[in-house]
Parts: sequence; structure tokens; C-alpha cells
Amino acid sequence: MREISPRTNGTTITGMPAVQGSPRDARVQPNDASRRASLSKPVKRRLSSRLVKGTSILKPPNNDGEGLQGILMHPLNILLVCFPLGVLSDRMGWGISKTFWFNFFALVPLAKILGDATEELAAGLKNDMLAGLLNATFGNAVEMVITLQTMRAGLMGVVKATLLGSVLSNLLLVLGMSFFMGGIVSNKKQPRIRRSILVDAQMGARTSFTAGTEIDPSLPIPPDNTMEIVGEKVQSFSAMTALVNTSMLLLSCLSFSLVTVFCSTNEDLTSEEMLLPISRQCSIVIMMAYCAYIFFQLVTHRQAMAEADSPGDGEPEEEEEPKLSTHCAAGLMLVATLIVSLCSELLVASLDGVVEQAGISEHFIGIILLPIIGNACEHASAIRFAIMDKPGLSIGIAVGSSTQVSLFVVPFAVLLGWAIDQPMDLNFGSLNTTVMSVSVIIVLSVVVDGQANWLQGYLLMSAYVLIAMLYWYLPNEKGSAIH
Repeated sequence: MREISPRTNGTTITGMPAVQGSPRDARVQPNDASRRASLSKPVKRRLSSRLVKGTSILKPPNNDGEGLQGILMHPLNILLVCFPLGVLSDRMGWGISKTFWFNFFALVPLAKILGDATEELAAGLKNDMLAGLLNATFGNAVEMVITLQTMRAGLMGVVKATLLGSVLSNLLLVLGMSFFMGGIVSNKKQPRIRRSILVDAQMGARTSFTAGTEIDPSLPIPPDNTMEIVGEKVQSFSAMTALVNTSMLLLSCLSFSLVTVFCSTNEDLTSEEMLLPISRQCSIVIMMAYCAYIFFQLVTHRQAMAEADSPGDGEPEEEEEPKLSTHCAAGLMLVATLIVSLCSELLVASLDGVVEQAGISEHFIGIILLPIIGNACEHASAIRFAIMDKPGLSIGIAVGSSTQVSLFVVPFAVLLGWAIDQPMDLNFGSLNTTVMSVSVIIVLSVVVDGQANWLQGYLLMSAYVLIAMLYWYLPNEKGSAIH
């Protein structure tokens, strides 16, 4: 066996010829110590204002690509082929079911493109306050567009079911899967000092060189992160943001419950006489509470919330410039919104036919299927952050997005119905109000201690499966608030 030893200045590896004067050798100079010292210096605060959906938490740098290419070349965008197919199916009469499913799958990548364009526009503003307001108002743009189209069709029950399902999927499914995957998968970081591996092909030997060794940069570099299944793992996070969001969710549950109980005890009153005025006034109060919540996040307690939800692990943040200009990002948002509007219009128009032909409950479609459209990419991001041992980001995505829907999108829908003369109210029915209230209480009991494990995630997912089974078997003629 040949003796292999590290190569330093003026020495060679025994049994291997030295390459003198090569360009790669010229790059390996004795100033590596100064280069490593420069890496340890704090990095400037990054310039982008990309925020986690529904929160004021900065997202990690986006390394998926540059500009429009990085947004449009995402593998999920292959589903965009369903958009022209959905339009053709509607125009050429291929069938209601095909029209529904083509537009359903087309909306998934469109939601991601719209979300990315919103992030790039916020990053291009280079103003944390404006970026936070943009994220707080347009973070659920797809849900708002679908709500508008469904309300124009007069399907108030589907509107309520979709909004309720968006809250439940984020609170139970997304948060549960994040805690479960983060509790069983360990993401170990390798040392930052560059390592190289020499492989002796004849003997099958592998030798690693680490700190203090000058190496050939042409040799392979091992991965920075390794993942493995672990048997015992508890993730810790700051409970401040989670408790603030769950408190806001309890406020929204209170408003739904009061209106629902009021209607059940005064059944002789007509909707136009008492229910709509009460719902609209309550919606104004809820939106004012949401504005106070945004002011709390972005102004008075901005530093405290940033420290509580910092995605870093003691490492300095990387500097990141916006990938798109503000004009390009705004244009992409406009185009994506128009296409989402068309797809959602065709989707809503075919909804009744799918319920009749496929035999799927209207409640199941509204509460379980439709929320997948706007939240699929956020679901994947939350799970990825949990595996990266950043549970604070996962909670920010799941609970923060639920807060945005319940305190902004729901009252927005009521006020929008007022503007377009549609009887949208806050009477979600006793069953749906109970499901949402109990779900919020369960999540509160999970996040209150600031720790998460896989069992808590499994329990949250089990609760979501129970709710899905309930609405699968719930007949369409039951629950007047939904039908």
C-alpha cells in the first residue's frame, strides 16, 4: 500500500507526481488563514425583505435560480400545462370533471408564481415596513381571488368552507407534518472549513483532510448537510409568536361563535334584518384587530418578534439582492393574478357538476381539497424548515398564515360581499365553529411550552384526518351554513 500524506507548500503526496506551476496550485496560497478569518467576519444584514407568508419573519436566501428563470423553471411549473387544457376543456365541452381537475392542478403552480412575485416585489422595495404590509395584505392573494369568484357565483357555503379549510390545513396538517418530520429527521451540518476526500481507486481507501491542510481544489467536496433518522429528538423554539398568533385565532373563533350562537337563538330573524349587519360590524372590529397585530409586529415589538423568530442558528445572515426589478415583479403579479382569476372562475363554474358526478361531498371539496391550491408550496417549505431544525419558521408559516386568513381574509370576504351585494356573513354553523375552536385550543396546548417532538406532530395530523373523515361523510343537504 502506498503511503498517502497531505500535500503542503513545497511537499508532494508520496506516490503522486507533483504538478508545478499549475493554475490551481497558484490559487492555493499561504493566505488561507486570512481567507478563513474573512469568512468569520459578520455578514451585513441582507438587503432583501422576503418574508414568511403571514408573518414578518425574514426567509432564508433564495438560491433556486436567478430572476424569471429561477421562478418559471421550478419543477412544479410543469403543471402549468393544465391551464390551456382546462380552458380547452371548458370551451370544447370535454366534461365538467376534466375542467375542474385541469384548473385545480393549474392553480397550484400559479399560486407559487404569485407568491414568488409578491416576495420579489417586497424585496425590491427595500423597505421592511412596506414589505411587511405587502406580505400582510397579499400573502393569501390566491384565496382572495377564489373567494371573489366563488362569491360572484353565489356559493356562500363554498366560500366559508374554503376559508375554514385553509385555517385547518395550516394549523393541523402543515404544523403536524412539520413537527413530525422535524422530530424524526436530524439535519447535521458539516464543519464550514473546506474538506476534500482522496479516493484510492485501487485499494478502495478514503482519506479526509480537514483544517490546516492545503488541498487540491479539484478534488470532490462532501455535502454540507447530512440527514438521518433519529430515535429521540426535541426541537425548541420561542413560543412568543406562536402564542400571539393563537391568541388572535381565539379572537376570530370568538367572533364566529358569538354570531353563530346568536343566530341559533334567534331563528325567527331574517338574514338581512340582523345577521348581515352584525357580521359586517364584527368584521370591521376583526380587521381593526388585525391592523393592531401588524402594528405590533412591524413597529412596537419588531425587535422582540425578530429575535423570537430569527431563522438563524447564530450564523450571520447572507446578503441577498432582489432577483427581479419592481416593475417586472409587479407585472408578473398582474399576469399571474389574471390567470388565477380565469382558472378559479372555471373551477367554480364546474364545482356543482363535480359534486353531482363524482359523488364527492361539497364540504370535503371546500374544506379539504381547495385549500391545497394556495398552500401546497408553503406546506413543503414548512416541512423543509422543520427538517433543517428551524421550527420557528415552520410555526410562522403554519400559524401565521392561519391568522392572516381568519383575521383578514374572512372579514375581507364579508365586506366584499357587502360591496357586491352578496349575503356573506359570519355564521359558519355550529359544527364548523366547534371544529375550528377546538383545533385552535389543541394547537395552543402544543406550542405553549416552546418545544416540539414527533408525537405532537402525529397527534395534530390525526386530528386533521378525523376532521377530513367527518366532512367526507357529511351530506350536502346538512349544515345550512355551508350548503
